[in-house]
Amino acid sequence: MDMKAKTDQQIQNLIDNHRRAGKLEAPLAVAAIEEQTRRNTSFDFKAGIEFLLQAAREGRAVNYRQLAEAGGVLKPGDTWQQHMTRKIPLSQIVDYAYTHNMPAITALVETTQGVTDSILAGFQKGLNDTGIRVPAGMTIEDFYRSERQRTFEWAVTK
Repeated sequence: MDMKAKTDQQIQNLIDNHRRAGKLEAPLAVAAIEEQTRRNTSFDFKAGIEFLLQAAREGRAVNYRQLAEAGGVLKPGDTWQQHMTRKIPLSQIVDYAYTHNMPAITALVETTQGVTDSILAGFQKGLNDTGIRVPAGMTIEDFYRSERQRTFEWAVTK
């Protein structure tokens, strides 16, 4: 199927349909996710992913501003506005990581205040959207921290 011929809405529908069916790793869904990331013009997806992977290799967390700068949403020295977080496609990053057999690399993202309730709520939403479930007996914070550690360990092998 030629993804380039599909509209943005058709791409999103393909992803959503596969998500609901629990088949986000199917080749058609993976192709749709790849096309969606390619079309994102407000965030340089490739640069953002590479930034997260480099941070993981270095064993460090990142904040929204750092990720926004890496993805070209703003330049160093630009004034940060809270609405800019909406330009960072964290759910798409979770989808991409999942379909590329990576840990949930968005566990590296936190606010300048650290890991907050809003960070955990956003992380939970990204997991839910992708179809990843928090293991029984774990809180979302436990899973967030375990995914962060798993990301650090995974990244040094890549």
